[in-house]
Amino acid sequence: KRNRTIPLFDCLYEIDEHLEFYTALGFDIIYYQKAPYRFASVKNEFTEISFFGNKNLDLESGGGGCYIVVPDVDAVYSQLKSNLKKYYGKIPTKGLPRFSRLNLTTEDRRFNITDPSGNTLMIGEPLGDSQDLMKEDEEKIKAASKFEKAYKWAYRYAYSKEDFLGSSNLIESAFRSNTEQISNELYFKGKVLQLDVLITLDRTEKAKEIVKELDACKLTSEEKAHVQNEMQRYLELKEEL
Repeated sequence: KRNRTIPLFDCLYEIDEHLEFYTALGFDIIYYQKAPYRFASVKNEFTEISFFGNKNLDLESGGGGCYIVVPDVDAVYSQLKSNLKKYYGKIPTKGLPRFSRLNLTTEDRRFNITDPSGNTLMIGEPLGDSQDLMKEDEEKIKAASKFEKAYKWAYRYAYSKEDFLGSSNLIESAFRSNTEQISNELYFKGKVLQLDVLITLDRTEKAKEIVKELDACKLTSEEKAHVQNEMQRYLELKEEL
């Protein structure tokens, strides 16, 4: 009887294939029918979602989406990732379906799950009031250098909006046209972001070139301490290649 909202998404008409992904994640199917129309609901400990089988679903136009707040995003991420790995033998990171890495944004720590029908679940643990955090970040962007501005926007495109193509174009343009002196730390962060979006876009050959550039980047012990998260991400991406 508590107040709650249950998202209702269009999904592939072959609803069984769609539901297989959610059961792989660890959801339970709590309602299922094929006639007079295709409809199903799935549920786990933190959310419930319903689906309507759509014969005319256009995957190119994108699907629905919702934001799910959880108190411990690390625990949820680890559990769902483990479930997927156990079912598929690997984590799908490109195309449909896909499961993102755990990312830090201005407002939260989050990861995204995009299902076979193009619907995206953004699962996050907020860091505070989103409006205050965004306002504070906007002030930082205003004061940043031209290259750092581009990096911050490319970061948002990738991890807040999942606009990987836009992020890739922006960070590549920033590196190509940059005429200012940037720190090793910022250079490393920018290259790791560039590598991440290239792998997501399945641009393997270009990604391998970025790996060479990152390998050639010499960081001091102090600089390495400041880019620990990016270094860990780089090692994961390098192994994935």
